[in-house]
Amino acid sequence: MISQKPPSLCAEIQFEVSVMPNQSTRTAIRSSSSLAIFMITALAGSATADVIREDFTVPSAPGIDLFVRQVQEEEVETRRGPVLLLHGARVGGLASFDVDVDQLSLAEDLAKAGYTVYIADLRGYGRSSFPPAMQGHRFAAPPAVPTAEAVEDVKVVLDEIGRRHGSEAIGAMGWATGSHWLAATEATYPGSIDYLVFYNSVYGGQGEWALTGSFAVKDEPAIFNYDRFGAYRLSDAASLIGRWTKAEGISDAFVDRYVELAMEGDPAAAERDPASFRHPSGPIADTLKAVNDAPLYDAGKIRANVLILRSGEDFWSRPVDVETMVGDLIAADDVAVHELPGASHYVHLEPGEGRLSFIKVLIDYLADGTLDEVGRQTPNEVPT
Repeated sequence: MISQKPPSLCAEIQFEVSVMPNQSTRTAIRSSSSLAIFMITALAGSATADVIREDFTVPSAPGIDLFVRQVQEEEVETRRGPVLLLHGARVGGLASFDVDVDQLSLAEDLAKAGYTVYIADLRGYGRSSFPPAMQGHRFAAPPAVPTAEAVEDVKVVLDEIGRRHGSEAIGAMGWATGSHWLAATEATYPGSIDYLVFYNSVYGGQGEWALTGSFAVKDEPAIFNYDRFGAYRLSDAASLIGRWTKAEGISDAFVDRYVELAMEGDPAAAERDPASFRHPSGPIADTLKAVNDAPLYDAGKIRANVLILRSGEDFWSRPVDVETMVGDLIAADDVAVHELPGASHYVHLEPGEGRLSFIKVLIDYLADGTLDEVGRQTPNEVPT
């Protein structure tokens, strides 16, 4: 059973709906079909409603089974379409979107708005199979899970969602590298995603990337430092805990559960001192190429509606990624840009006003793949 949503969430949505008469007709209709439903489910509370989780696997490449979790509320006012949530380059899907502590599960928030949510782990992450490159010595194989392999996995998951939902529009959001993989999949298989939320992800364009020095060969910014990291990297609990976990409202119980979910996919994690889990190096190697050389896919082939959603204080993505991608999305049905002022890379996990704003924008967009005019920005409005 799910407990009542915090009053601040209900009050925020209530206020948003109350100002609808002052908006345009299109905006009012759009908002009442998305935010109002979210308000109703939040105010009704989940004390009497069940959020249902179904875990299953789908086969991908030989020897690779992908873990997928479906999250939906048993009884909602309006049943909406499917949404795929895809993790980034380090922790898997459950730690990213379904930490079942303190009501900070984004999957539950979307389920209560009527969406059928799917959380997937790509190979090498979470509860999915490890590829051969991650089963042996770190320096016995090239960087694990390059973009091409990730695209193969994403397509398998999207096909399964399509099989379950028929002709319904598919929404998808990735966290950082997750958005890179989703966009690369849509560019490779145009039309596989209908509404794409490109959240805190790099794309390409001239300009420095803050993490190049941490991962690249010295004086060769586009070359991954394989001699230091190998085919996969190791992360312990201390590396997962940073300034974001000290944000107001984040409890020790939440942090402990986040770390537990991050670690659980590696059966050998507890055998290391300190305990640490494996995650692929391929995504970082590819990110270095994208930001220091050129994008790894042709965004001009993307046909989906695209929302580029960026946190104002994000350390991963850059304003130039937004500008470059907007210019390259020549075939997309609709392109919207929105920045969350003052928000961090982890805004969807941090309780407070930033998270509320994030959720409202996301639910507004997923309703039909467009953003109300009041929420749209141009790349020039994104601070540099």
